[in-house]
Amino acid sequence: MPGMKYNKEQKKALGAFYTPQILSDLLARLLVPLMKVPEGSSVTVLDPATGDSILLESFERIAQKGKIDFSFIGVDVDGTAISKSKIRFKGQDTKYTFINTDALYPYASSNPAKGWNKLIKKYIPNGIDLIVSNPPWGADISHYVTLARDFKSAIGQFDIYDLFIETIITNLKPDGIYGIIVPDSIYCQEHQKIREILLADTSIKGIIRLGEGFFQDVNFAVSIVYGIKKPCTKHDILCAHLNNSDKKAVLSGDADIYSIIRGKAIRVPTKQMIAANYSFTVDAGQEDMLVLQKLKRCNTIKTFTSCQRGVELSKKGVVLQCHQCQEWFPAPRNKKETTFCPHCKTEVVIKDVNHSCIITNKKQRNCVPLITGEDIGRFSVSTCKYLRQGLKGIKYKSAALYKGTKVVVRKTGVGITAGIDYNNCLTNQVVYIVKPKESVNPLITVELIAAILSSRVITYVIIKEKGSIGWTSNPYLSQNDINKLPFPNLDFENQKTVLALNKITELVRNSFEERKELTDVVDAEIEKNIAYLYNLGYSEYRLIFNAINQTEQMIPFRRLLNINTEDIFQDGI
Repeated sequence: MPGMKYNKEQKKALGAFYTPQILSDLLARLLVPLMKVPEGSSVTVLDPATGDSILLESFERIAQKGKIDFSFIGVDVDGTAISKSKIRFKGQDTKYTFINTDALYPYASSNPAKGWNKLIKKYIPNGIDLIVSNPPWGADISHYVTLARDFKSAIGQFDIYDLFIETIITNLKPDGIYGIIVPDSIYCQEHQKIREILLADTSIKGIIRLGEGFFQDVNFAVSIVYGIKKPCTKHDILCAHLNNSDKKAVLSGDADIYSIIRGKAIRVPTKQMIAANYSFTVDAGQEDMLVLQKLKRCNTIKTFTSCQRGVELSKKGVVLQCHQCQEWFPAPRNKKETTFCPHCKTEVVIKDVNHSCIITNKKQRNCVPLITGEDIGRFSVSTCKYLRQGLKGIKYKSAALYKGTKVVVRKTGVGITAGIDYNNCLTNQVVYIVKPKESVNPLITVELIAAILSSRVITYVIIKEKGSIGWTSNPYLSQNDINKLPFPNLDFENQKTVLALNKITELVRNSFEERKELTDVVDAEIEKNIAYLYNLGYSEYRLIFNAINQTEQMIPFRRLLNINTEDIFQDGI
């Protein structure tokens, strides 16, 4: 509420992460070249979530080289932030105005348009020429009751930053300029609507994936999106993605971030992003898109397989017993003193109830082998943990889920790691169990599915579509990510296709059923047959290997470079 002062925990609830200097200066440097106003003009710059107003300060300092009359407006719901901003700019010649109100519903108005009309009429009669913002992320928005009515982007699993971006685009004057710092969740399916608004209602000039490490004490990967409020679909968007080496050089002061971005930039057509279901395909150039579009015409893995998670339990295996209903449940990951029993909803004082660790490194009575994420390698699985069964309340799930040969996929980590379990092992919640559906052709075996998931093709898709080029603090694949991966279109009447399917199954089964290692020769032969099934040739695999080579060489990527394009195609297909 306007006028209120917020403490550290309250600011976290508001999603307030103040912008570091390096990013505020970068944003200004990216936006200033877009300004096409003559000297002597009057320009109004606004930040609807101004915080400490560092974005406005950076823009003033970097843009003031020309003789332009700037007015700066800062809006924030936090009264403390407004007070600090007023003190910071007190006595300066530049015109600064700070307004303590909620930018989503200014002046506690019943709808955003009414509030913004009042704000603009009072403070900005000539309209807003430029908006810079690091909008809040992950804030509690439960107190807003009419979001679905008032915002196009308030659908599905949206975030407060979606609403701020929509507010920015709505209230910016035609041909106005915007620059926004956003978390990388903007690339996810849940935020398609706000990407559609940006691509349809503005001309995006640049999308820069910066990654993690820029915000102190916050493990969020962030991006910058900037452009002009002028619909256009016939232009290219400057796109760049900093890898970890780039970030280290920048954060240590050894490199200029603006120069690195210019050196790494590629041009991606707006039409390409629109055609890709309003996706920000910043890591895919035109050649890559031809390959991705070819793969998009394939079936998806979901067509032929089921994908489920294992026991709802972390790898630590610590569980608590409710004193009220006597049922067990996993201990919470946070360090709070109390929690609620998921079965009877009774509040539980954690230190006062029974504890047990039901995952061990030694086989004990009533224990069965358990696969956790760290036990899975490429094709292989090593079981060295055991899970105690029989605790009422623990979601072990159906025994049929674990029975039989199955593909196990590690949820966390870069790229994709898929192995095969031949031993009916249980898995925990960070492992996906993938099996062929009962109705599919028997030529689609567990070994074939593992080979597809472990192929360079699938890693390439993940790199290009998810931007997975190196280490991040919370990398993971969702079940939906796996389900939508491309699976070859198979003609079971074609003898060559049948031979390829049987060959892949034979090579994988012979190599791993008896825990033998996958040799480079076998790996190349498997990949050769996969290339045939996807109808991919030498030039397309050159792109695939180039993409893998450009990632940070962590194990999931490095292990795919033990062979090369020539090894796969030395005898043709």
